[in-house]
Amino acid sequence: MRAAYDVLVALHVACAVIGFGTVAVSGAYGALGRRGADSAEVRRFFAAPLRAEYLILAVPVFGAAAMSVRPGGREFGSLWVVAGFLIWGLASFLLLGVVRPAESEVRAGGPGAARIMWAAGACDALFVIALFLMVTQPR
Repeated sequence: MRAAYDVLVALHVACAVIGFGTVAVSGAYGALGRRGADSAEVRRFFAAPLRAEYLILAVPVFGAAAMSVRPGGREFGSLWVVAGFLIWGLASFLLLGVVRPAESEVRAGGPGAARIMWAAGACDALFVIALFLMVTQPR
């Protein structure tokens, strides 16, 4: 069981780091676009949809799977687990409801860079809060 737990936690962490990292980079390019810096570079970055952002959606799947095989018992009702799911819900809403549509808008030549910047910044803040909760695991 310990090996399964370790693999699931590794997948959970990898999805979080890659998914939220991609959103962070998207936010940085949104900030560049908002400031009017080299718009050709910004358009080139957003030319194709960023698929790695969708890994954020897999984070709770691997997290819940890891919790279900966790050595020492499951803690689905713990504060850090419940808060983690709520934070993930907010981050997913920002990704699907704000970041992705704004990226499409930028690809089409419209504004949207500022919305990408702010929503990605909020996603990153949520990631830091979730990371703190996962590490400290307050009860």
